[in-house]
Amino acid sequence: MSVLVVGAVNVDLVVHTPRIAPPGETIIATGSTTVAGGKGGNQAVAVSRLGGACALVARVGAGFDYGSLDGVDVTRVRQDPAPTGLAIVMLDARGENAITVVPGANANLAPDDVGELTGAGVVLASLEVPLETVAEAGRRAAAAGWTFVLNPAPTGPLPSSLLAQVDVLVPNEHELALLGPPETLLARGVGTVVVTLGSAGCRVHRPDSVTEFPAHPVRAVDTTGAGDAFCGALAWALDAGRDLDDAVRLACAAGALATRAVGARASLPTAAEVTALAASLRA
Repeated sequence: MSVLVVGAVNVDLVVHTPRIAPPGETIIATGSTTVAGGKGGNQAVAVSRLGGACALVARVGAGFDYGSLDGVDVTRVRQDPAPTGLAIVMLDARGENAITVVPGANANLAPDDVGELTGAGVVLASLEVPLETVAEAGRRAAAAGWTFVLNPAPTGPLPSSLLAQVDVLVPNEHELALLGPPETLLARGVGTVVVTLGSAGCRVHRPDSVTEFPAHPVRAVDTTGAGDAFCGALAWALDAGRDLDDAVRLACAAGALATRAVGARASLPTAAEVTALAASLRA
């Protein structure tokens, strides 16, 4: 069993600011930090940190630090003539963020880069890479009998042919507002819709039921990597044979723990940490 992540790898420039400036206003930042990022890289490292076997499909520029993908199988990470992607993260005093991404090499990730799938596992994809590559990942997952988890971020219109391949769709509430109601997404072929709600936890929509899962109270320092930690943990748990509800509980714990430090990967949790926090909420 294994997880294959298809997604972007970036260098994140995190700018610390008292608040996020609205259009037309200039704010003096209090500092900055450069860290590893990109949804694909973050999610892959999240799986690895939890002890799961994980490979990453991505493209990076010359001079990329492969050490930032510690524990991840990088044999499907290709070097591209374009530079590694760049994300500018505005991080305010409450731990909230606004992110602008320069795709760089991520824009060149091609369908053929996905490669063959053998055995059994989970494909986890996000939308910082070309849609046709994500669609190919979905097709190959369906053909090989793998579970296909799609984190539709950043979101936009998605073809029904892609949605019909998705076993678990994981939008946040802002992305859901653009994609349409869960009932519509389910009618278009999605197996289950898991909506992340930040400090309010998450909600699981199935064709015949809706289940709410509470959040874990934490002192958030930086929420940048919480969604990626959630998705990585969800894929890891499903790959390990957990049922969806149990996987969601573990993912909620992972997302909460990932907010403890600045940077999308700085506080990605271990399996022991996730299991302990999830158990504490059920006790």
